Amino acid sequence: MRSAALLVLACLAVGCSPAEPEPPAPPGPLGIVLADDGLTRAGAAVVDITPEITETYTDLNGDYAFDGCLDDPEAVGEDCDEPFDDVNGNGWFDATFIGGFGPLRPALDVHDPISARALLVAEAGEYIAFVTLDIVGLGSPRIHPARDALAASGFDPDRLIVSSSHNHQGPDTMGLWGDPYDFSDPISGIVPAYSEQVTAAIEQAVRDAAASMEVVDLRIATVPMRDRSVWFSSAEFGGKNPVSRTHGMVHDIRDPIVVSDQLLVLQGVAEAGTVFTMTSWSGHPEVRGSDNDGISADWPGVTRDVLEAQVGGVALHLPESLGGMMSALGADLPLVTDEGVHVMQTCSAEEVADADDAGCFGKAVGDPRTDADGDVLPVWAERDSWEFVTSHGWHIAEAALAALETGETISAVPLRTEVESFYVPIQNLAYQLLGPSGIFDLGFEDAVVEPRLCPEIDNVAPSGCIESRTFRVRMGPLGLITVPGELLPELFWGLPTGDPQWVTESADPEARGAGSRYFPQHDGDCDEIDYSECTDRPNLLDCDCLAIHAWPYTLSPDLQTPPMKDLLDPMVTPYRAAVGMVDNYLGYIIPEPDFNTNVSLVSDRDGDHYEDTVSPAQNFATRLQEAQLRISERW
Repeated sequence: MRSAALLVLACLAVGCSPAEPEPPAPPGPLGIVLADDGLTRAGAAVVDITPEITETYTDLNGDYAFDGCLDDPEAVGEDCDEPFDDVNGNGWFDATFIGGFGPLRPALDVHDPISARALLVAEAGEYIAFVTLDIVGLGSPRIHPARDALAASGFDPDRLIVSSSHNHQGPDTMGLWGDPYDFSDPISGIVPAYSEQVTAAIEQAVRDAAASMEVVDLRIATVPMRDRSVWFSSAEFGGKNPVSRTHGMVHDIRDPIVVSDQLLVLQGVAEAGTVFTMTSWSGHPEVRGSDNDGISADWPGVTRDVLEAQVGGVALHLPESLGGMMSALGADLPLVTDEGVHVMQTCSAEEVADADDAGCFGKAVGDPRTDADGDVLPVWAERDSWEFVTSHGWHIAEAALAALETGETISAVPLRTEVESFYVPIQNLAYQLLGPSGIFDLGFEDAVVEPRLCPEIDNVAPSGCIESRTFRVRMGPLGLITVPGELLPELFWGLPTGDPQWVTESADPEARGAGSRYFPQHDGDCDEIDYSECTDRPNLLDCDCLAIHAWPYTLSPDLQTPPMKDLLDPMVTPYRAAVGMVDNYLGYIIPEPDFNTNVSLVSDRDGDHYEDTVSPAQNFATRLQEAQLRISERW
């Protein structure tokens, strides 16, 4: 204090030049401001990736699948039942196959556009970019070139998180939805020129987001969708949805019924208005179903449109734990119109006069119908329809906006990413058969065969292992863990061990079966069978091995392995979520103790183990868990 005073007196006596202002921090890569000035900056951008539909076909039987021959435009050959429009005259059906559900589903038009959307956040000299794509999935061979192009401009490649929404109404970008099951000559559903367009869009979206960055205030919120409405859960879970196995707007078709229904929302608002609103939710973008031949973003497109109309800026969606099966498809949803009107059941003249109609008797015509608790009954959206898509999108958007009203303002610091490679064996029979054909875009020809990295090369995986990566991200109080596929939610969120019914059903097969909460599909003929005897076969005596699941139900062969959310300290990152389909897409990620190795895409039946058929290996989850534990050692 004394020295400072003496300095002032000296300056007064002899004169001092005014202190020069601190020079501005030099711009970072892509012009990102990296000043440590206590301000958060964010930018967001949208790049259209809607494909051009050039050739179509005549769907004579209305089954939304091409029943012709790809090399017979006039359908004159044997078993060539449907013609196509050979616009370029090359004698081949240059279709845009839709990625999702069954193969050979060509797009006939575009219902709504699809896009690549980027968000870039920077503070205190650190930054991170998220890119989301309206497609079913994207292999690392298409993501890494965009990453490397950005790296050539100085962008840290380990700060780029690229995910796909797992949209079942976008173009096939993985190769599985052309004609893969003609094993003599399998046809990929990938259009290479389109895949190159997606790669370019990833890079461009990040560059555009960087160019648009401005100072923002960040706001974050979460809400369980089960808390939004009694109509979002079935009776087993305390709600009134008429479809069993429904919990928090998720209809889980695989035992155990354990769902991820957290909606997380992060928003950045600048002085001039909203810059971005990012949602994280677990529902599959598949609610339009397979009876569709129009390109669409499915329900995330509706959610984004609503958010952008309501608050402005760019809306984008990150997929959460989608596996096992997180989807509203098969459930009932309360109907919401395009304008956001919730449609409720009303009473007719006949119903108000009917003494046996407790919901309407004695009311005025047009009054709402109520149930025994006085709750107004909704009109249910027609399943597998655009009104179902619209309703789903509105429900998520409204929940996001309501959550933000009571959200928390946060700082983005500390802003940190860590990434770890791991190696997944190609154990799945269909992957082994189809991989060498070249229909996939996963780089099977680059499979790792070094035993140190791929110890399964000698027996389980003669084709080798696929290298993939998992990230851990911290943005202030938000923690994210990324996965290269569809994660069963229990692997991230853990098991409902606080419910005594779970404790009983998890350990005792006799407590499972019809009427149980978590394992309703259990086959009682398996009660006396040791589950370990069932994991490599479809049947054992009278037991249907494909209708049962592990007992006790655990997350890993190592009982000490925690759910991944527990790798994020709740005192440090109280907001937590998984991000799926990041940096690669390899299929479902299933707890190793619950995996059936007998089923595959080429088997006749998969029962309640469908997800196992679209997973590369029994130990996929274990390899992922090990990689995240390695990150923990340096975190």
